Amino acid sequence: MKHRRAVLIAICAASVAACATSRPPTEPVVQDPRHGAPAVSSPRDLATFAARPCDGPLSRQDLRPFGITVPGEQRAVPSGAQGCEWTDRTTRIEFGTVVYPDRDILVDTYRSRLFPIFVPTNIDGLPATLEQSARDSITCTITVGTAEDQGFVSTYTQLEVPAGEQPDDPCGRGQRIVERIVAALPPLQK
Repeated sequence: MKHRRAVLIAICAASVAACATSRPPTEPVVQDPRHGAPAVSSPRDLATFAARPCDGPLSRQDLRPFGITVPGEQRAVPSGAQGCEWTDRTTRIEFGTVVYPDRDILVDTYRSRLFPIFVPTNIDGLPATLEQSARDSITCTITVGTAEDQGFVSTYTQLEVPAGEQPDDPCGRGQRIVERIVAALPPLQK
């Protein structure tokens, strides 16, 4: 009997302690709908290049100084967005761009953060990110928000790295091409 009474007292004491330490309900936490992605303050329009990204905003001549001497090949990604890929086996460079004329790809990039190296940056006044799987990666992915619900993703890859050497700065090289793309985009007319 004494044992049963001691158990009941312990249960009651635990219940009182639990009630004493519980907190009143709080307001729900409001999530940032942009997931930390900055807004675009000076929007540029890339919609005119969305259907045929190999035809602009940079010409084949514009790409030559970056080591790209071949014509681009247009490809659709699973989402339906159109992209262009230049694979130059002579210079061992691959560069691709996918245009998103009606999707905030920058917010998607901030939300997913697919790569362990994630560097927010700014390219000619537009918010962007540089991403890599590792510091010695041969590839860099660059995402640029060009306007609300508009943007593009570019990937620069050094196709061949001599044995014992490091890749030749794929983020720096890719960013220089992306800077030229951004500079060629017209302001967004509303």
